[in-house]
Amino acid sequence: MSLLDLYQADGLTARRVSTGSGGEYAGPCPGCGGEDRFRLFPERDRWFCRGCSPRGGDAIQYLRDFRGLSYPEACQALGQEPASRPRTAAKPPERWEPKHGTPPPALWQEKAVALVGWAEGNLWGEAGAEARAYLEGRGLTAATIRAARLGLVLEDLWRDREAWGLEPVRHDDGPRQGKPKRLWIPAGVVIPTFAAAGQLVRLKVRRWEGDPRYYALPGGEARPLVAGQGPAVVVVESELDALLVAQEAGDLVQAIALGSAQARPTADAWEVLQAAPAVLVALDSDQAGAREAWTWWRGNVPQAHRWPVPGHKDPTEAHQAGFDLALWVEAGLEAGQPQERPRKMPQERRSPAGPTPHPSRLPLAAQCLFAAALDRFTAQGLPLAEAERLALAEVPSWV
Repeated sequence: MSLLDLYQADGLTARRVSTGSGGEYAGPCPGCGGEDRFRLFPERDRWFCRGCSPRGGDAIQYLRDFRGLSYPEACQALGQEPASRPRTAAKPPERWEPKHGTPPPALWQEKAVALVGWAEGNLWGEAGAEARAYLEGRGLTAATIRAARLGLVLEDLWRDREAWGLEPVRHDDGPRQGKPKRLWIPAGVVIPTFAAAGQLVRLKVRRWEGDPRYYALPGGEARPLVAGQGPAVVVVESELDALLVAQEAGDLVQAIALGSAQARPTADAWEVLQAAPAVLVALDSDQAGAREAWTWWRGNVPQAHRWPVPGHKDPTEAHQAGFDLALWVEAGLEAGQPQERPRKMPQERRSPAGPTPHPSRLPLAAQCLFAAALDRFTAQGLPLAEAERLALAEVPSWV
């Protein structure tokens, strides 16, 4: 995984500002948050911040400084063998505290509200037929799409930053060196995020092609999208996943979309998590999602437990394959309740006696428990066959 991949996996967007030195990228700093202070040189495996870390470092130092990993953990995450001695001393662990977001400028909100209304018109017009088909193909109903105020930008737009209340930024080099940069609004599905009081605080665009696939417009607040009205919480990565979970089981849970597996909840989302009787961590079923679920979430949210969709990467993929997300949520909430003796999961029967069946033939709750155990063992680096054997052994007979 390259340095640029790590940066983007943390929910940050870097823009290529130079082709020299194998390519230079600029974006907000994951440490101090300064806009356009951070510089990445992926080909050279180097980064630095003009504000908080002028010396910078490589990918290993990035993981140590911004994700709090130890030197051996950082090496393992990158698939490298640790040297006999770490090159620099690791930072002492600090108690995690959620960050309070900064509301966007009033002018940004005014422009963003106008953009959302215009994009909604595009989506529901003749030109939006393909985009509507895409969203409906993901399982979202027209009512959900309208309630979330999703929209469509038909082609890339460029606007003056100052017109949106943003500070001017100039090109560092190249043919436009010294000239002001413009605000880029890429083509794709517009996904707005609203605060509890109804203010529009963030805009993301799900692009049709290119990286990053999800692009957050500069100036917005880094606030997770929260959908649904239930007391419990399901944590997912994609905003569109969150809308789907809320659509299917919004009376049981609120779905929080972090944007990436490594992203952390902001103060407002943290309040929702702390008040929830149960938190189902449904980050994508891959190594990144598994690692975060079994480390950070287990260590910081006592009522959280891992609950991936079995056999699929995320809730949308599962729903497209005919998976019942409401039953999946019910099973997760039942499994997370403290109980003196095991109880049956929703709409399921006790497994027959005899050899443990193939995971795909297990009842729903058992499939989910198997999936959670499987990604815990694969996150530890075990071969798949061994991970499956150990995961099956952990599935309780009572389900």
